Amino acid sequence: MAEAIAAISFVSAVISLVDTGSRMLSRLREFSEASQEIPESFKHLNAQLPIVLDALRRTEARANDGLVDKRTQEALVPTIQGCRDRVAGLYDILEDVLPSKTDSSLDRAIKAAKSLSKDRKVQKLLKDIDSYLTSLTFHNTSGDAMNTGRDVPVRRINMTPADRDTNFVDRPDIFRALDITMKEYGRAAVAGIGGVGDPQADTLRILHAWLSEESNGSWILVVDNADDVDILEKRLPSENGPKTLHQLIPYRQHGKVLVTTRDRRVGERLAVRGRTIIVPPMSLWEGRTLLVSYLPTARDYEKGGLDELVETLDCLPLAISQAAAYMTENYMEVSDYISLLEEGGDEMEALLNESFSDARRGEAADNSVLRTWKLSFDQITHRFSRAADLLSSMAMFDRQGVSEGLLRKEGETKHVFNNALATLQNFSLIGRSADGKNYYMHRLIQIAIRTWLQLKGTLSKWEEEATHVLSTRFPIGDYETWPACETLIPHVRVILDFEGLPRDSLLRRAELLHKVAWFDRRQDRWQLAYDRAEEAAAVFKLMLGPDAPQMLSSKVTVADALIELEKPREAEQLLADILPAMERVYGPNHIETLRNKGNQGWARFRYGNFEGADAMLLEVAAAREKTLGFMHPSTLLALNNLAVNMHTHPLARLEARGSDNEAVALGRKVLAARQQLFGPKHIDVLEILGNLGDFLAEVEEFEEAEEFYSKAISAREELFGPGNPWTLTNMHNLAVCYSHQGKYAEAIKINKAVLSSRIKTLGEDHIDTLMSRSNLAYELVNSGTDWEEVALQARLILNYRDVIESAQRPFKFNLVPAAVRHLRQAHKHLEAQSAE
Repeated sequence: MAEAIAAISFVSAVISLVDTGSRMLSRLREFSEASQEIPESFKHLNAQLPIVLDALRRTEARANDGLVDKRTQEALVPTIQGCRDRVAGLYDILEDVLPSKTDSSLDRAIKAAKSLSKDRKVQKLLKDIDSYLTSLTFHNTSGDAMNTGRDVPVRRINMTPADRDTNFVDRPDIFRALDITMKEYGRAAVAGIGGVGDPQADTLRILHAWLSEESNGSWILVVDNADDVDILEKRLPSENGPKTLHQLIPYRQHGKVLVTTRDRRVGERLAVRGRTIIVPPMSLWEGRTLLVSYLPTARDYEKGGLDELVETLDCLPLAISQAAAYMTENYMEVSDYISLLEEGGDEMEALLNESFSDARRGEAADNSVLRTWKLSFDQITHRFSRAADLLSSMAMFDRQGVSEGLLRKEGETKHVFNNALATLQNFSLIGRSADGKNYYMHRLIQIAIRTWLQLKGTLSKWEEEATHVLSTRFPIGDYETWPACETLIPHVRVILDFEGLPRDSLLRRAELLHKVAWFDRRQDRWQLAYDRAEEAAAVFKLMLGPDAPQMLSSKVTVADALIELEKPREAEQLLADILPAMERVYGPNHIETLRNKGNQGWARFRYGNFEGADAMLLEVAAAREKTLGFMHPSTLLALNNLAVNMHTHPLARLEARGSDNEAVALGRKVLAARQQLFGPKHIDVLEILGNLGDFLAEVEEFEEAEEFYSKAISAREELFGPGNPWTLTNMHNLAVCYSHQGKYAEAIKINKAVLSSRIKTLGEDHIDTLMSRSNLAYELVNSGTDWEEVALQARLILNYRDVIESAQRPFKFNLVPAAVRHLRQAHKHLEAQSAE
């Protein structure tokens, strides 16, 4: 009895749809016969509907003959009824908006206006109808096999939408893993960056019914773009059969299932847990092969240019295909396309937003890189708001080396944070570094995210947030924080390029500039320190006033940089100008005020005003010891600078030689205190080690001087490498120490190494490079071994007289006279050698 009722319900649904569809076709035919063009959106329906109606009449006949089983009928009824309802809705709209033969001109105009307002609803109905027609067409092509057990031969259907892809690039590792998983489990999932989709439940019911029949033979089902977990787990209204779309995907011995997705979690649920195959970007070779397959063979492309383009595009296939299409359509060389990409900004965005035609893909498929990824971003925003926030935040920093500290909110649980990160990793939008400490994203994905945020109008919000985060997280730049500072510098460069920040964010930016300038100062990056501190000071002055502590502190850093940039007189003047304000704001004995005075003393020392430096440095050292105590780092810094000035002061150098030299004694006290405070390898300890070497060499305690130099050099090379400026200074002074002992070969070897490193890091025309040339020439003269090299170094020094004259260094005037003297000595000996 139940089967008879089901059959009646099924036949009734078919008859109803055939009747409604016939009326729709009749109305369209009437409109066409009136010599009027059928609206474009209805042409597909007008062509497809007659075929389906004919198939349904034959299905009705088979059902009446008992050739359509109950399960198939139950699966088909919702599809038929849904199609009928939407065709009926569309017919009602047609009746309302399509003009008839008897309509007046006014009536036609009114209906035309109505049609515009109904367009969105029409498009939705047509989309639904098209989906239902696809399901019914599938049923019709396989209908003979859906029987009640009668021995009807299975009709094999092959529906291949396109020919083999001539641009296909084999990826053996992925296909090998796919083959193994398919053979072992009969189903596999492939996860990577792809498209999105929304399967129709009714279609899958029919598909499930057909695929479940073993008599239909073996099959492979590709579930493409299965990206939305929520849709797959959505509860279905049916009381019988599968409860979710996920359960509608059949797993049978006679069939195999391949799932493609951009969300790895979908692959884990639909296929074999733990065996999802991750599709990474192509290798350089694979990317180049794909690019070449698209380019005209008649043109000669250099391999180097191809590799550079593929690397610039992060080896992402869609980006490579898009680039090839753009170049061929615009007759562009690879180098020109690379140049456009390197311009960045709007040019790169325009290139990546460009869509290209691909006959193998449907008209609805978007071939634009940016618009393809935008679908993923929108989906993540809708389903995973915290993950979307993380993605937006991460795109503001340098694309590599983004630490948890920059991304995790204060008070956020590890569980919530890790889940959000996992979502982005499952969508292949970010990756994790090999050491597991940091995260990264592809450059093109970063550009796409920023473009997406700009379209949403939220880019400035995330730039402000990133500026706030980095200004808060960047350490002040003291020695203990150097590793952390160095890892954040790439992000600083990105953040400082943001434009159009509001007032509050400008202050945050200035705070960041001030911190980074301090770090640059400690790293001997003096030009960067000057530029950043000067910019920070300007913002603080404009927004907080000329006496703001932040402005005064930044100005002191500017003065520090000026001293090391060979402008000590300018530095002294700047410090003197702001000293009254610092005394008003801080008081005369505050650490910041004393820092100002100490720097004034150091500036005097640097341009040779040793007596003025001595007085200022002594005052600062006494004040700091009184207010801060002897063991305070600032006090020890003042005492160190005082000792250096004592050592360099012409009067001090005339004092009695020996271990009781005042500079040596003070240096030993500072060394002991710093070692007690910081340990043996702190940067401040290494500084006084080198200085003590200088002091001891001056009083001819050469063996102990060598010991201090060697310790300082070894520790600095371990910490900073051989090219560090202070390492080179210590090496130069060790060479002088060797020279005083007659160890000329050792001195020459060290001087050559120092000269080579300074040429590489500072350039040929830097004052320190010229001093290294003079030192090498001096040692060569002492050894008398290579007069041609002496002449060469002397000539190179004399080529840069203007550099020497403009430098503000003590003893700079010795360089030119020494070079002239060395050149004369070299000529004399070379002439003597020629005469022999």
